[in-house]
Amino acid sequence: MQSWFDGVHLLGRYNPLRTGCWLLEHQGEAAILEMPPTPWWRPSPAVAAQAAVERMGLRVKYLLCTHSHMDHYSRRTLSEMRRAFPAATVCLHESFQASQQTAPADSQWITDESELNLSGEPLLLVHAPKHSTSDTMVIFRGAICTGDWELNTIRSVHDSWTPVPRSIKLKSIDRMIDFVQRRNYHIHRVYSVHANDRREQVDFVGLMHDTRVDRKFW
Repeated sequence: MQSWFDGVHLLGRYNPLRTGCWLLEHQGEAAILEMPPTPWWRPSPAVAAQAAVERMGLRVKYLLCTHSHMDHYSRRTLSEMRRAFPAATVCLHESFQASQQTAPADSQWITDESELNLSGEPLLLVHAPKHSTSDTMVIFRGAICTGDWELNTIRSVHDSWTPVPRSIKLKSIDRMIDFVQRRNYHIHRVYSVHANDRREQVDFVGLMHDTRVDRKFW
């Protein structure tokens, strides 16, 4: 386990695409972020999650996922997490119901925004499609997990086969700007769920404006 920020820990990176699984925690309560698949012969992310939770004396309150792409959301991994943490609530955006790997019927469904908490510390979920239609930003203790959002460009790697319309992408960027301004919430750290992009002392509103620009990075 690697500690990235206060209360934000990387449990490991899984599958050939190196999808991260994360532990968010505050004063004894925790959430597990991302449900990546693993080959049957390799340990489930639930093994690392359970070991960390037991070592730190935490109670897992929520199971979360940034989007429903197959390298991030595995029903098998989610089932293993639920067995490890039977009291945890699964919180997913309602678009997960259309996923090929159907979400549990007893999930707590979110729409545009949802505010959860860990021991009173806000844990904020915002639906903001750009990389996928199910993109959910996860904000905790001043840090935002942007999932697979491609930052500093309006483009997405999926534009050629499963595109999110540009108008929806722009609306999502505007939603994120409005969210932090309306709540007067200071986001100063940004990280990708794959753990391949980590930024500190970020001007988040400036970053969102810059992400409206059409740049070709690939």
